[in-house]
Amino acid sequence: MVTRARGQKQGVKPKPVKRPAPKAAVRKRAPVRKKAPVARRQQNVATRSQQKKPAWSVTLTPRILNVLSVGAVFLVLLGGGMWLSTWLNNPENLLIEKVEWKGDVNHLTQTELDTLIEPYTATNLYLLDASMLEQTLEAHPWVRSVSLHKVWPEQLIINLEEQFPVAFWGQKHLLNQFGEVFEGELPAKAEIFPTIFSPIEKGRAMAERYVELMQMLDGLGLEIVELTEDESGSWRMKFRQGQEIILGRKEQKKRVKRFRVGYMQELSAKFEDIRRVDLRYTNGFAVEWKQGSGHAGAVGSPGIMMPERLGS
Repeated sequence: MVTRARGQKQGVKPKPVKRPAPKAAVRKRAPVRKKAPVARRQQNVATRSQQKKPAWSVTLTPRILNVLSVGAVFLVLLGGGMWLSTWLNNPENLLIEKVEWKGDVNHLTQTELDTLIEPYTATNLYLLDASMLEQTLEAHPWVRSVSLHKVWPEQLIINLEEQFPVAFWGQKHLLNQFGEVFEGELPAKAEIFPTIFSPIEKGRAMAERYVELMQMLDGLGLEIVELTEDESGSWRMKFRQGQEIILGRKEQKKRVKRFRVGYMQELSAKFEDIRRVDLRYTNGFAVEWKQGSGHAGAVGSPGIMMPERLGS
């Protein structure tokens, strides 16, 4: 048996009951935090930054500090040096104010020396071409050697060694005490210096031979004023009294000893009448007397060389 609801008519379908739609879920909003004071925020940021670990760190040890200090000093010095170099490259800065000469000078004048160095000293010591200055001075015939000494900031000292002549070398040159030949003339010494010459420039050997010959003739009162060698190697010497002695190319010492004996035995008393003595004989020498001398007629015709045997 079907029970019908009250009020429902038979044969009529029931109306669907409308249910209210479900309400949408309401989101709860998070409570709004109040902003902290500025000082507190800054403290929080500082705390967080301190808590963060840095990507890398450098510990300045004493060694690193020393290296940095040295580097800084180096850079300062480098900069100063570059500035100083630029400043000194100007020839008008720090000009040479004083030139001091040292050394004995007897044949050169101060005016002559100043003229030689003037083109080089119109600058400072940094730009001074010392090498060229030395070459210019040493190119002068009477200058044997030169050395320069710079005294900063503006003084130049020149040590100069002048040639010291002891003999003439031919007609237009001189010989110094070291046997070195240099160009020069010295008329005032014409009657004082001997004349030495060889076509082969061996001044030292000739000077030594001159001294040796003078020693061999010591005590005879004879002074050699000329000692020469010709192209064939033959030696000849001349005394101040004017006599010429021919030594030849060999055995010069032996021949000079023979002459010494003959001079002491026979020739000393009549040496003023002799014009030439030729020592190129084996056991003696030949004498050429002056024309007009009293001995010429006794030994042969005037001006003719005749041998005199005086032992070997």
